Amino acid sequence: MPAVFLKSATELSQLPEGNKPHIAIVGRSNVGKSTLVNQLTRQIALARVSAKPGHTQAMNVYEVDKRYYLIDLPGFGYAKTSKTKRVDFQDMIADYLRATEQLKLVILIVDASIPPTTLDQEIFGFLESLQLPIVIVLNKVDKLSKNEITKMLPVMSSAFPNVAFVKHSSVQGIGRGELNEAIEKSLRV
Repeated sequence: MPAVFLKSATELSQLPEGNKPHIAIVGRSNVGKSTLVNQLTRQIALARVSAKPGHTQAMNVYEVDKRYYLIDLPGFGYAKTSKTKRVDFQDMIADYLRATEQLKLVILIVDASIPPTTLDQEIFGFLESLQLPIVIVLNKVDKLSKNEITKMLPVMSSAFPNVAFVKHSSVQGIGRGELNEAIEKSLRV
């Protein structure tokens, strides 16, 4: 799937115009959003990956197959910046999610190796309140045994009811196909 980085935007007016569908990626800081972009597009360095949380501080726009835009949103929570700037990020994300008519799917990434955080559940609740189509990526499943995955799934289903899950690991290459199927399905709606 050929993909190119188009731009970073800090305001909705800077996003590409037109009716091309948007697929948004959201989640807490340091949950693996940029790594997921790289795995989905099969390009090892398309999105810059940082070991430090809070690196993504704008809406990074990637054009995929000239068919849709993949929008990597700043992470919720920790960012090595001022409290005012963090509020600005959250407002920018909320405005994007509320106002983008071309938005076909929101990919919410959560860390499968820890229980759902309050912030994960708040993000999910906000997305649900907007009645947006959501798929949850259970990231970092490579850190769990099969038994731990079996125990984790009911916990996640309880925290995030009535939504599809994709188990994912960029290390082991798990979940890419299922996530691409979810994206393709959303583009047909």
